[in-house]
Amino acid sequence: MNLEQAAGFVLEEGKRYGIDSFDLIATDSEDIGIEVFKGRIVSTETSRSRGVGIRVLNNSRPGYSYSERFSKEALSQMVRDAMDQTEITDPLDMELPGPKPLAEVDLKHYNPELEKLDFAWMREQGLALDNASWESDKRVENVPHVGVGKSSTQSLIANSKGVFVKKESNVAYLGTGLVVAEGDIKKMGSYYRSGRDISQFDTAYIAKEAAHRGTELLGAKPLQSGVYTIILGNRISPQIFGMFSSPYFADAVQKGSSRLVGKLGNEVASPILSIYCEAHTPDYPGSRLVDAEGIPTSARTKVLENGILKSYLYNLESAKKDNVAPTGHGVRSYSGRAGTSFSNMIVPLGNKTREELLASDSHCILVTKLEGGAGCSAVSGEISIGIQGIYYKNGKPEHAVDRITMNTNYFDLLHKIQGISNEYSDSYSSIKVPDVLISEIHVAG
Repeated sequence: MNLEQAAGFVLEEGKRYGIDSFDLIATDSEDIGIEVFKGRIVSTETSRSRGVGIRVLNNSRPGYSYSERFSKEALSQMVRDAMDQTEITDPLDMELPGPKPLAEVDLKHYNPELEKLDFAWMREQGLALDNASWESDKRVENVPHVGVGKSSTQSLIANSKGVFVKKESNVAYLGTGLVVAEGDIKKMGSYYRSGRDISQFDTAYIAKEAAHRGTELLGAKPLQSGVYTIILGNRISPQIFGMFSSPYFADAVQKGSSRLVGKLGNEVASPILSIYCEAHTPDYPGSRLVDAEGIPTSARTKVLENGILKSYLYNLESAKKDNVAPTGHGVRSYSGRAGTSFSNMIVPLGNKTREELLASDSHCILVTKLEGGAGCSAVSGEISIGIQGIYYKNGKPEHAVDRITMNTNYFDLLHKIQGISNEYSDSYSSIKVPDVLISEIHVAG
């Protein structure tokens, strides 16, 4: 069976067994890629994963099951397994949606030209990028990783009330990771280009950018411990904001695991900060017309606006608990239960360049690399994380820095934001945050 046939069979089985209410999610993904090392193809990979997951509600009691086999026997057993669970689970106050009109927006998630890319193309690009990486800078000591590949996914959401939505997407990638050395000092630089426009896959540019990200950190030394102005570069700010996305989810608020409990309508950040969830932006990986529970999405959900907490993000279950409409932020894999997520997390661009932000304080650290995240907690907001970057004095770069730790709290950090730049990173990401200037951050040297 293909994806639609499997979904159709499960829908019929659910009706045949007389299940009150149920929904399903099905996906079929294929990944193809190669790795290159010193002019040789050292690894090739073709992998495929597919599965169907069902959530049933019998007398409001939930049951979950999934199958990675698309035979009638396996899918029928999956339905029965989910039904069996409803005999022991507690009631869940939730109602599945019926079909509703979706926005007429082309999200540009699929480029048929990518399906023509084969191993020969990957080999050509990989070898060219490997060669360009070695030639990108005389300080390149090794190129341990060059990767080329593509992936394609079909997904389907359906329920017993008539929702039936199918989506197709694909993406290609090309990137390198290299080691640069100066004396005994070694640094790693990497850069990946992902997307659906392969005309942007310039091997010379990718190699040069990777080399720059490594060489700019050569000669690094620690700073004295103290309080500094920090600028999170636009490659780093999305990582920090992404670590702390869950406090905005209604289910985290309801469980008491968010510091934003009771903060709706209050000022929780600097007045220059807004955070939006934008689900209809074309060619962004998080864009979607419908969430994983069949709820149509909105073009924009205002989460934070001018520092004021405007909304939590809801799935079906958390919305029912608060007696509000779901916001279209339910997520679910075929093998898991429903959760909550941003579609695309967007911090709007500011009106200053990075250079202007760097010149706004006499002593400033531009953070360009993070080292782990074990010291960060989305529940408490604590941030204790190693950073690398460039130390600036009066707007001019002095030297690279490493072996230092940034210590702060995310919810305090939000109030300390003093500036936002006018440029995003070019990474293919569902989190877009410009460079962010933050005052009075404790740094341990």
